[in-house]
Amino acid sequence: MGTVRQNIFGDIIALNRDTHLRSSGMILMVGEPQLMQTLKKHFPERSGVFFIEFADLSREILTAISPDSVVAPAISAHFDCLELAAFLSSADYKGLFRVIAKDLPRPEIVRTEVRQHYPHLDFDIIIPARPVPRNAKVMH
Repeated sequence: MGTVRQNIFGDIIALNRDTHLRSSGMILMVGEPQLMQTLKKHFPERSGVFFIEFADLSREILTAISPDSVVAPAISAHFDCLELAAFLSSADYKGLFRVIAKDLPRPEIVRTEVRQHYPHLDFDIIIPARPVPRNAKVMH
């Protein structure tokens, strides 16, 4: 049935989902909410975005949110994308699963491994563009 914290999440999610149902979709961002919050600006304004830590994620919460997309870091201090992929697979998740691969030397290895273990997941990697220093000269 879940913890009290999870049940409270479920009530909030249901209200949030209804509010954003007619929008550009619901995005579930899994990871440390403070770090993931900085990414919100990169998604459509009309998207519903819900932040949750991996340890708080349950099948019930995933069902309540019913996200169109799940976004998470490839590797964090508390979980990695293979663990999240295993959870999503066991919950029979059908939406998009995207991970942010910041500073991974060979992200294609992660992409191949997740797709090999969980071929039914719509999985891919987002590689953030590196910012150009302000004092860099642009060559034309």
